[in-house]
Amino acid sequence: MNSSGIRRWLLALPGIALLAVAFNTAWNLVQSEVWRSQTEDFLDHWVTEAKEDAGFTVDKEQWLLTLAGADNALDNMPGSPELQMMRAQVLNRGVHNGWAVNDSGKPMELDAWQQAILLRPGWPYSWSSYAQARSQRSLIDPLFEQALVRADQLGPWEQTVMENATILGRYYRGWLSEPVQARLDDSQQRLARLYPHRAKQIERQYPLPK
Repeated sequence: MNSSGIRRWLLALPGIALLAVAFNTAWNLVQSEVWRSQTEDFLDHWVTEAKEDAGFTVDKEQWLLTLAGADNALDNMPGSPELQMMRAQVLNRGVHNGWAVNDSGKPMELDAWQQAILLRPGWPYSWSSYAQARSQRSLIDPLFEQALVRADQLGPWEQTVMENATILGRYYRGWLSEPVQARLDDSQQRLARLYPHRAKQIERQYPLPK
């Protein structure tokens, strides 16, 4: 190869490198999407089954397969907070059966929610879900209150955030600090104005203590 050919080859190298990076990124995205779709199918199936049968429990082998799918999706797109939230939802199913705990006995689900928050700290849904996860583990502490407040600050008009704040605010009334309780009561009032039917459902399901 003569000198002009070498120069043309060298000039083309950056473009070839960019194409290789783009191809690799696209391939990772495709693989991640396949695993995400499979995992979401399992999650949706579990929700449907639980609605139809109050005694429904997830099969451990199926749960391990679903968790592997969530992990594979994240391996291909490690910076995705949505995938991290999906993985936390899978872990939540495992925690209920005593499977998803680390060596110290701490639910792995909480670590997954914290990772989702770190990846997108301005997203109210991850804060709200983290508060819910702590409540399910009876961790009614400053971190629980902080998560509720942050969710309300970031998404005060989001229906999911308002519903979660209303449920937890009613269920744990008397356990929370006055400023946090007042904030959750405000959220309940917003829910009642915007979604009165849903607010009434929650009121019937979670009556205030007498």
